[in-house]
Amino acid sequence: MSINVNWDLDSIFAGGSQSKALADFLSQLTADLDSFEATGAPASLTDETQSAWVDAIQTLFDLGARLHQASAFVGCLASQNVKDERALQLMGQTEQLSAQLGALWTRYQAAFAEQDDAAWTNLVTNTDLNSVAFSLNKTRELARQKMAPELETLANDLATDGYHAWGRLYDIVSGDKEVEFEGKPISLGQLQSKFYDDPDRSVRQAAFELFEQSWAELAKTCALALNFQAGFRLALYKHRSWQSVLHEPLLNNRFSAATLEAMWDVVDAKSAKLLDYFDAKAKLFGIDKLTWFDVDAPVGQVTKTFTYQEASDFVVDSINTFDSAIADYCRMAVDQRWIEAEDRPGKRAGAYCTSLPLSREARIFMTYNGSYNGMLTLAHELGHGFHGWVMRDLPYGARRYTMSVAETASTFNEMVVRNASFEASRDDQERLSILGTKLNDAAAFLMNIRARFLFEQAFFDERAKKQLSVDDLNELMLSAQKTAFKDGLAVYHPLFWASKLHFYITHAPFYNFPYTFGFLFSNGVYAQAMAEGPAFHNRYVALLRDTGSMDTEDLAQKHLGVDLTQPEFWETAADRVLADVDEFVALAEKVS
Repeated sequence: MSINVNWDLDSIFAGGSQSKALADFLSQLTADLDSFEATGAPASLTDETQSAWVDAIQTLFDLGARLHQASAFVGCLASQNVKDERALQLMGQTEQLSAQLGALWTRYQAAFAEQDDAAWTNLVTNTDLNSVAFSLNKTRELARQKMAPELETLANDLATDGYHAWGRLYDIVSGDKEVEFEGKPISLGQLQSKFYDDPDRSVRQAAFELFEQSWAELAKTCALALNFQAGFRLALYKHRSWQSVLHEPLLNNRFSAATLEAMWDVVDAKSAKLLDYFDAKAKLFGIDKLTWFDVDAPVGQVTKTFTYQEASDFVVDSINTFDSAIADYCRMAVDQRWIEAEDRPGKRAGAYCTSLPLSREARIFMTYNGSYNGMLTLAHELGHGFHGWVMRDLPYGARRYTMSVAETASTFNEMVVRNASFEASRDDQERLSILGTKLNDAAAFLMNIRARFLFEQAFFDERAKKQLSVDDLNELMLSAQKTAFKDGLAVYHPLFWASKLHFYITHAPFYNFPYTFGFLFSNGVYAQAMAEGPAFHNRYVALLRDTGSMDTEDLAQKHLGVDLTQPEFWETAADRVLADVDEFVALAEKVS
């Protein structure tokens, strides 16, 4: 039976962006938000007001789930057709509702912090809120570490046209920049793809040199944005009496500085093994030492293409050899048309999986191009879908997990399919390519991400003393890259602080180390799964279900029996990641 490459959105709200059902849904949601906003928070928490508090908090979660459903659907509409003006209008509407709900949560968070400890414990322990107690306690804990509510409100208001505005300025300046390359105008993003992905080294070098030149022209503006964003953040942390710039991102990711330090110590000790990979890759390219624009360059060749039917079958069959329940979910998602995969004009770039909390379903967006990487993307996004699937019966407030564990199931799926692809291949060039993509990921998470972290740490240390110039920032970045890459490159990218969008994302400070954490955590989970076999399934599902209800260290101790503050788990995960290096070196010798 042939499968459909387009997703089914009508089963959520029929009629696309003109949907009357969606319009009615948003109208009712708006009315309910306005009504709830007008009621105000309950009186101080006592035995007499406890039921009112339960009702109010449950209403907040209900409003959140309904808004999530609408926002996810509207996002799907905008993704499938970037010219759908009505979808863009609906996005604006849901964003306004999100801001309104966010303001309500801010008000309630402040109220949480003010309540008597004993009364609060009774509320979250002995009522219908006990299933979301973890989330509520975390919210209260954070509120108690912030300024007075009126000062937090003022800071948020000022941030709109201050702190966050610098990020929007960066988006505009970088997005508007076009250059001429190979006789035609292209964006900086397209130029970056050239020096990362083009198999011709002369093309990569020319693209990289133009990329550096282009960012040098924007560097002064970028430096201002980065300095002023950091200045705002440092001032805010000072008024909250937060001593470390890592305080907020560690809270957001629910693990301690001891765990972060243990992870980075292992990465520092183990990542030099990747230099063997770099040396073998350099020999294949006929050069002495890799440069920044060689690290991600493709090696070998996967000439085989896959239809969407073939790719989905391979993903399902590969996963089925390990876990039939995950494979059944993947088959269901394909058959039920939860995936938009068609390669056609007018779609947005990229891939994602979005959850629909009221429908207890997911929708996956991608543009499948028949390639091996396209098949990996399908497996990856289906992993995200499975994570949401096993949590679908949990209360909405217990389904929200952090960035640090968000990639657990997706990376797990991807690893299963990568390894199955390698085992199924009998062509040396194809096997070399598969190993190369795996080791490129290792270099990205163990070296590139570490360089970003080292830079950002050094930058905040210096920014506390002075405003940094372009030259200052270049020096900090160059030092961070040399340390993280173990002096393993001939050419670095000192303007990476300007070209990397993640440094300018204001909603998530230190938008770097959770990637490495998630990558190694997933590999550690995978190592246990491979050792235990099918019996691991129940533990795996239990781990995924608890990601929204536990601190990460407690999660790992409960379900994996490991202490993340100690090096052993990270060493096992890193060794597994780096085990491919020797095989790549041997295979590179064979084909050269």
